[in-house]
Amino acid sequence: MPSLQTRDDRSRVRALLAEAGVAGAEDFGRFVNDRRYFDASGFDARAATAVLVQALPSLSDPAVIAAAALHLKNPAARSSAFEALHRAFLIWGEPTHGHLGWQLGDALVNAAPLSALPELLAIVTDGRFGANRQQIVLGLPRFRRSPDTEATLQLLIHEPDVAQQAMYALRRVAGPQRTIDALEGVRREHPDTVLERQARHEIRKIERTIRRQGEQRA
Repeated sequence: MPSLQTRDDRSRVRALLAEAGVAGAEDFGRFVNDRRYFDASGFDARAATAVLVQALPSLSDPAVIAAAALHLKNPAARSSAFEALHRAFLIWGEPTHGHLGWQLGDALVNAAPLSALPELLAIVTDGRFGANRQQIVLGLPRFRRSPDTEATLQLLIHEPDVAQQAMYALRRVAGPQRTIDALEGVRREHPDTVLERQARHEIRKIERTIRRQGEQRA
């Protein structure tokens, strides 16, 4: 049985969407992955962007906030949704609110303009947000032109909550050899730990890719 707050927030958002003439307003929060068994959602996420951005700060039910964030991953939300998602993440991003921060972070990095890199780096270097930073870390290669991106990833590969994502992102930003050098540093500094095993695994993957590329060129 949905909570009263869930019904209130969800019905209020749907009413706002309907009032704005957004197609499929009744399908807000409904996501269909397998269309063999379920009808496709008629929700127009692009058209809903402005309504969801305006409504997001007033929402207090985690399930409805997560639904709004997922809908705000649409391409039309880039830049326009960033400020609202950023404020929501700062409120809901800590692990005490479960995985809501992870979902908000996924939408946040998707919506972030290039000028928002400082805000993203402030989040990913704040340990209070724990593993909910993971999707933001994975999205950092889009900001590879800034030297601050690589420098931050070089730090994050030493943090257990986000190390695996940082290792993957670092390779996309710094290239294979610089990443191997950094991962060897992780192995030296964290012997007999999960971090050391993750670094060793990533090094092997990169080396296999380098060998395959060499064989293809030969």
